[in-house]
Amino acid sequence: MKLYESHWPVPSPRGVVVLVHGAGEHCGRYDHVAKWLNEAGYAVLGQDLPGHGKSSGRRGHVDSFELYLDAIDRMVQRVNDLYADIPKFLYGHSMGGLSVVRWLQTRPEPTKRLLQGIILTSPCLELSLPIPPLLMRVAAVIDRLWPTFTQSNRIPAEIVSRHPDVVARYGTDPLILHKVTVRWVMELQRSMMAARAGEASFPAPTLILQAGQDRLVSPAATRAFVQRLSAPRKVYHEFSEYYHELHNEPERDEVLAMITSFLDSCTQATAAEGV
Repeated sequence: MKLYESHWPVPSPRGVVVLVHGAGEHCGRYDHVAKWLNEAGYAVLGQDLPGHGKSSGRRGHVDSFELYLDAIDRMVQRVNDLYADIPKFLYGHSMGGLSVVRWLQTRPEPTKRLLQGIILTSPCLELSLPIPPLLMRVAAVIDRLWPTFTQSNRIPAEIVSRHPDVVARYGTDPLILHKVTVRWVMELQRSMMAARAGEASFPAPTLILQAGQDRLVSPAATRAFVQRLSAPRKVYHEFSEYYHELHNEPERDEVLAMITSFLDSCTQATAAEGV
């Protein structure tokens, strides 16, 4: 499978951030995030996930959520080849955050030890409005009989951000997916359940940021995960009035500054350990 790569390099980077985008979107929507991190001295690399953006694969469909974790494998290996001797960070938003959690729960320890830090923003551990049980039972039957049956993802543009320009672009971006298959829905459900039930032990300092007015993913589920998370250091902050895409809110500079401050603290700690 061919995955479209977005790479934002800088001369003599302090570290490199592996970016994992959310459901239905693509890395191009993070250009301003990458440039902010570039200004702070960090290179950024991401790939559109299978079936997303400019990557190959059926739009809005995945046979198994494992394909997203395989994509992270490829990205981590790619940055390890390009940036062997600098700190590496894994940053996932929404479904990308879920993918990062599942990757950390399932990958061998030596692979995870390549990371010096982990960032999750509004991770998709549970939906704000769970699918009714009866509808889930119907979906489970369709999943077996017609897994590529397609339906709307029911994400109105106005709930992703309070910024009118972001909302307008979300509604007109030709690379944004507005339909998903039943198999994709079922794989998302299975992965969220596995993440909530799985081990919550990360090998590196972790920053988790959550939108308080999130109408896509459940802030309560994020709080519960943070409560049981074990990491060398963990930082949690909830922006009480913000919508789902924290990096696209009118106050996004505050969010991005918090991310760069976290990255700086990790790189400084790594440098101190190396002395």
